[in-house]
Amino acid sequence: MTTAKITPKVLVIDDDNDLRYSLKRVLSGRQYEVLEAASGEEGLIMAEKHCPHVILLDNRMGGMSGMEALQHLRGINPNAMIILMTAYGTTQTTIEAMKFGAFDYIMKPFDLKKILSLTESAIAASSDLDKAGKEESVPAVSKEDIEGGIIGSSSAMQEVFKMIGQVAASDVTVMITGESGTGKELIARAIYQNSLRAQKPYIAVNCAAIPENLIESELFGHEKGSFTGATNQRIGKFELCDGGTIFLDEIGDMALTTQTKILRALQEGEIQRVGSSETIKVNVRMLAATNKPLEEMVKEKTFREDLYYRLNVVRIQLPPLRERKEDVSQLIDFVLKRLARDSKTEAKLISPEALALLNKHDWPGNVRELENLIYRSAVIAQGEMILIKDLPQELVRAVGSPPGPKVPKSQSEPVALEEEPLHAVAPAAAETLLGHLAIDPYDAVYADLREAHGINILEHAERALIARALQDAGGKQVKAAEILGMTRATLRKRMDQYDLG
Repeated sequence: MTTAKITPKVLVIDDDNDLRYSLKRVLSGRQYEVLEAASGEEGLIMAEKHCPHVILLDNRMGGMSGMEALQHLRGINPNAMIILMTAYGTTQTTIEAMKFGAFDYIMKPFDLKKILSLTESAIAASSDLDKAGKEESVPAVSKEDIEGGIIGSSSAMQEVFKMIGQVAASDVTVMITGESGTGKELIARAIYQNSLRAQKPYIAVNCAAIPENLIESELFGHEKGSFTGATNQRIGKFELCDGGTIFLDEIGDMALTTQTKILRALQEGEIQRVGSSETIKVNVRMLAATNKPLEEMVKEKTFREDLYYRLNVVRIQLPPLRERKEDVSQLIDFVLKRLARDSKTEAKLISPEALALLNKHDWPGNVRELENLIYRSAVIAQGEMILIKDLPQELVRAVGSPPGPKVPKSQSEPVALEEEPLHAVAPAAAETLLGHLAIDPYDAVYADLREAHGINILEHAERALIARALQDAGGKQVKAAEILGMTRATLRKRMDQYDLG
């Protein structure tokens, strides 16, 4: 049984009769069902009655403004893609339009190809949203997983979880390795939370983030006056963590002198504050992590061999995300639910098309990259679902969009505007078509204007182009003349002729 093809509906809300007429002719040529409304109030009624997929909304109209209508339309039909049109754009207008959920924003006069492309993108986004609502969402993540923060049903991650369970209850030193962004600190915290020391202190130290001249003081403490700036005695992390677990992240960045003291703390359970000869006993379980090849560093004498073997009693190797892509959907669901929990909002979903695209990405930044991307996309998404348009477009271009429905050749070619000759409308309407839309395709517009009674083709085309150039140049005649390829004197003469001063 074949499913009936749905004709996309486009609602044009604008108090300019000529512009509505022009847009209807152009969009109808793309086989869209085009509806019209001459005011914001009328547009709300039409939107509620017909549920259009896309709404082209003018910002400045008599009565209800486009911005007011936009907010009401979001409540009436949250899945409609709304494109705000205006000839009076400001920074604040753009910001407010996007804040209130506009799909996009376009300045008048607009290029024919631009408005068609924008409408097609909006219809595609509406279609994605409609299909996503009928398909299953990504696999759900449990509340327990949300609290724990470690996600993965892949065989590689299941092996990691098994290893955590095997080593957690002992005091064995664990080395966690893997690329940056794979979640090494989460593994260390999981080991601690499942250990016999779970009620004791846990301290994580990023060795790469602390200057070399301060790392010993940070870890072991210092006595008053032991170095310039040491105005008070300081207790180090090892003392503070006595009885608990210390996690040394990026230990491969630690200086050799500090490595020697770490080795002593591991072997003897003793430390000394900087500037003191007193030995302090500490009972600390040590976990360490690095994304550097310690074996090679040992060969190059940049990492102590004895410390390497003391740390590497049990090793947990975290796989990069590109090697466990079956976990991507669960990770996305986890990030969205955690974001919803933190912001006290409903969790957003992600469309199957957007998910398919993300599954093709190799994730060089691993889980951290995924987390940042989903946070960003959830903020950008205007509805309840993240669509392809909400993803970073550089990623979309690099990965490539999943194959979509083929556009008939008649729809992918320039619109010929053959349904109704321009001489059937007033000269003002013909000028509107040239003023609001680009003169494209030239042959079709020329053919229509040629038959129009009382219209000078060159005058109308020239007047529209000069008005467009002046707008693009911000009213600066020198720049507009340069755009048009004429002298300023000639431009002023044409402006007087067409009453454009």
